[in-house]
Amino acid sequence: MFILFSILLILSRFSTATTESNVKAMFVFGDSIVDCGNNDFLDTYAKCNYFPYGVDFILRATGRCTNGRTPADFLGLFLGLPHFLPAFYDPQTRGSSILAGVNYASGASGILDSTRQS
Repeated sequence: MFILFSILLILSRFSTATTESNVKAMFVFGDSIVDCGNNDFLDTYAKCNYFPYGVDFILRATGRCTNGRTPADFLGLFLGLPHFLPAFYDPQTRGSSILAGVNYASGASGILDSTRQS
């Protein structure tokens, strides 16, 4: 989290007051901190598609593991992206829509074999 805020601070020092963003796409990899709902489309128990998740976002659960926006959502807004990144596993995220950016993050993910073990 510290790294993300450091990057935002550095970018804010060099940003200009233009209305058009130079950033055309963003691709997110990570775990539940930045998951925008990929787990809703996976066979897993790690889901966040029920109350109280999303109560501060659009008054419904979106699959985000927060009550509102994720750090990736805030970064996309800061960089001037016109929309929130769609979940990669959403059936509507296909074809050329991926070129505008996509979120691959999945809650409860990890690189170690022991990640899923109890």
